[in-house]
Amino acid sequence: MTDLRAYPEHIRSEVMAAVSAIETSDEPVRVADFQALRDGAMRQIVSGVLAEYGRCLLAVDDGLWTSGYDDDVADEILRASIGTLEPNDRAVLALVLLHCVAMPRAAGRITSPDWTVAEGVDRKVLKFNRSLSGQDIDRSLRRLQARGILRRGHRAEIRPGPQFLRLTEARSRALWEDLVLLCRPEGHQAAHIRRRRASTEAAA
Repeated sequence: MTDLRAYPEHIRSEVMAAVSAIETSDEPVRVADFQALRDGAMRQIVSGVLAEYGRCLLAVDDGLWTSGYDDDVADEILRASIGTLEPNDRAVLALVLLHCVAMPRAAGRITSPDWTVAEGVDRKVLKFNRSLSGQDIDRSLRRLQARGILRRGHRAEIRPGPQFLRLTEARSRALWEDLVLLCRPEGHQAAHIRRRRASTEAAA
């Protein structure tokens, strides 16, 4: 447990400034802007403060940091169905990820594991899907943009938004596996994923 009262005022101020920025900024924050991120010992205090609320510190790139839910906490939230997406929103998000990330990666045009390194997709392409109406897709896109799951802006190109940077490595891997199961459910990789997941659940 991290008790900030045990530290001098200037350290408390630096730590809370970094925590506030990391938790509220749409984009990752620069390490150069916060002493509490530049200094290794202070960064550990930042991690401790975040952990008190079920959060963890995530290195996005060299010199960039953000935060996300700890994996165990995320599991609890998921089981409680807190903050989950509506079925239509999940379907539209899956379409976006397929066109923006999965297909470009499969074609070798994208090699980065970063979900925000993606190709934009036109909403007309999304509307080729016949299971959702154009109005349903537009409404879902607006909701996903409002939550930062997709890039914001009325004329913004449709692509994954900054919330994807808040995924831990385990969450990011699980999401990619979900796309594999969706795209090629009968493939060898999908079968391997299902076996491993079943084994993990049995051992829990």
